[in-house]
Amino acid sequence: MTQPLEGEALVIKAAQIAEKAHEGQAHHFGNDSYFKMHLEPIANIVRRMGYGALYVAGGYLHDIKEDTTITDEELIAEGMPLELVQAMNIIGKIPGQLHEDYMAGILLNKIAIVDKFADSSFNFAWTILNSSKSADQNFIERALEYSANIALLRHHLPHVDK
Repeated sequence: MTQPLEGEALVIKAAQIAEKAHEGQAHHFGNDSYFKMHLEPIANIVRRMGYGALYVAGGYLHDIKEDTTITDEELIAEGMPLELVQAMNIIGKIPGQLHEDYMAGILLNKIAIVDKFADSSFNFAWTILNSSKSADQNFIERALEYSANIALLRHHLPHVDK
């Protein structure tokens, strides 16, 4: 069994896993890779907020369960700690899952809270800044969903010692 990674080694490995797993994935955020346009900014938000390696690694991996076929066993074999893998299972939305149920699950895990807050913040900012490119109904739905996520999660963010 592989020893779980820690610190910057964990962050670097999580970034490598995410970049490879999402290779070729298209995204409406821009012409660059999904990794560069979405996953890297999320991890950077988490880092800038002062959270440690476990949270930053989660920023890179937050879409891994929703968008790829990578398994828990594969993540663990790559050195991802079990608590990180569990958080990624929570943050990966299940098709057909009610949003209220999804967010209730997020609130049960501190890593998922931080990473979903960063994800929703990025998605909200992107939606607002690119509003002219969205149909009105799509813009309204996204803006309301992301802002509601931010408002809910803000009050549950774990304290960061600076």
